[in-house]
This record gives sequence, C-alpha cells and structure tokens, in this order.
Amino acid sequence: MKDSQIVIVPNNEGRVCDAVVRALEKWTRETRTDLRHPDKEGGGPPVDLRLRLGAQDYAIEHTRIESFGNQIGTVTVANRIIRHVRKNIPDLSPGPAYYELQFRIDVFLPGGRNRRTRALNSLVQWVRTSERVLRDRNPVPVPPVPNPHLASDWIRGTPDGFDCEFQLLHWPVARLIPQEPGALAFRFIPQDDPDGPRLDSLRQTFSRKYPKLQACKEEGARTVLVLESGDPALVHFEFRGGLLPSLLAACENPPDEIFLVETHDDHRWRTWLLKRDDGHWPDTGMPELGPCYYDPEPSGLPGIPEWLESIPQWEREALQLDRMHTPFVRGWAPATYEKNELEDLAAELREIRASQPE
Repeated sequence: MKDSQIVIVPNNEGRVCDAVVRALEKWTRETRTDLRHPDKEGGGPPVDLRLRLGAQDYAIEHTRIESFGNQIGTVTVANRIIRHVRKNIPDLSPGPAYYELQFRIDVFLPGGRNRRTRALNSLVQWVRTSERVLRDRNPVPVPPVPNPHLASDWIRGTPDGFDCEFQLLHWPVARLIPQEPGALAFRFIPQDDPDGPRLDSLRQTFSRKYPKLQACKEEGARTVLVLESGDPALVHFEFRGGLLPSLLAACENPPDEIFLVETHDDHRWRTWLLKRDDGHWPDTGMPELGPCYYDPEPSGLPGIPEWLESIPQWEREALQLDRMHTPFVRGWAPATYEKNELEDLAAELREIRASQPE
C-alpha cells in the first residue's frame, strides 16, 4: 500500500475526556472521584465516562466530529503540505513579526512524485519571497499600536503546480497577539457548505448521543457532550452563527454542558465550553474576533494572564495592552493543555482491569 493511502486516526478519547474533566474541576472547585466507564464495564447507560465532582454525578459522552466527507484523507494531504513547508522553512524570519499561511482544506496536489515535489518546492519559494516583501513594506510600528490583533498586511498568490490560492498574513509584533516572534503558523480555510452537509452530519451525531445522556440525566446525573475536532477547518468560530443554535433547536432535552476540544495541533489542545445550562454560544461567553481574552481569577475578579504579567508595567501602558485584553465571563474562557500532560483515562481503565485477578 502506498504511503499516501495510509491514514491513521489517533484515539484521543481518554485524553480529550481528561481535558474536559479538568475544566469541570476548575469550574466546580471539586476533585474527580469514582471514575467509571459504563460503555466498557457495564452498570448503567453505556456512556464513555461517569464520575463524581463533590456530591454531583456526571455522565460524559465523547464523539469525534467531521465537517465533510473524506475529511481524513483531505486533511492528510493538507498536513503533507505543512510538513514540507516546515521542513524547508524552519525559521521564517528572525524579526519580531508573526506570519500565518492560509489555504483551502481541500487543497489538491498533482499526481506523480516529481510533479508533487516541484509544486511543494514552488510553494516554499513563494512563501520565502512573500515574507521578504511583507517584511520590507511593514516596519515595526511605534507605540501606541492601533490594533495589534489585526494582520497589518497580506499577500495572495497561486504557486506553480497548484490550482488554488494561498495567502500569507503578517502581524508586525508577534508578542502582542501573543505568539512566538518569527513563527510561521498555518490555518485551513473550510470548504464551502452551501447545502449544509456539515450541519446534517452534526445533527446525526447529536441524535446518536442524546439517548444515552438522557438516560443518565433521568438518574440524576449532570450530562456533558464532548465534541472532538481534529479538523483545523472546523474550529470554535464555526459555532458563532447558526450552527450551534440550529443543533440545540432540534433537541428537546440537550445535554447540560457541551464542550469542543480541538486536537489538530500535535502539542497543544484547546477546550471550549459551548453550552452550560441555558447559556450557549453565540449568546453567552462568545469571544469577538480581534481583542484577546483571558480567564479571570476564580473569585470572579479580573486578573492578569501570566504572559501579560511578564511584560513590564511601563511597556504594557505604552502599548495599551491592559486596555486591549478583556476578561471572559467566568468559566467561558478556553482552557489550553499540553497534549502530553493529559491523562489517558482509557489507558487508566486498561491498567485497572489488568491489575484485577482473573
């Protein structure tokens, strides 16, 4: 079998559930106890995880979501492009700027090894040339910076061998976003969805998961639906508009809480709360594009995030950083975890079962 046909889908269920449990522990200020896996152990509706936080029982159901058909194969091609660019451009720029390369998730690579290699190399050359142009025509701004979160400039183009357009965006001061200076990031542009297959796919997912969670709710459990997205084109902002409200409108008794965990990054995963009780996106907790947000202290009083606190006060004032960073409504800020710091709760279950006598 050719390597282009091999698709390995990682099983992230255990770590994804751990990320959500950590977010719940932070919100409730309770520590998990009595973890069970009814879908594998039996003993109640077959949800993925049952546990207690204080006196409250929780039922958690995990599902992986896709935004379109053949997503896995399509993302594999896009990731191949990213790996080639990163291998050939390990350090895009030594300066303070930050760059982002955007292209369609359904990007097409030409057939044949030689043609693919030529296309990928032409993309590398296009990125290098575009970066130099952007750097030359965008000197580092002098404070006060009007809005450091908006890209100051960009270049679009279609490198040889490709049939779609690429876009390289430039932010003059990376640390104000905050991002790593000189870094090159990547963002996939979602496919057009004129007939709503993404919404239909999510509706089918919801309809499969609700009955199990509803049975747990009838037992007094607080129910949590966890959506895992390994698709960089299906991120939290997809739920800004009618996507989540449409799903909830079709459900008579939705879960008490809905989380989205983005696992497309190999190192850092973001966990977003989409719904809690009667509050849900986009009406509650939804961040606007542009400003940076951070989670306030547990007391509910706004604090300063660690990265912002590390910048001297005089520099924060000169760059107007305190004014441009706003606290979320408590509990709605995303939680970011290093993948390797999360526990694989599924592996933990296997260890427990292996230690039990026959």
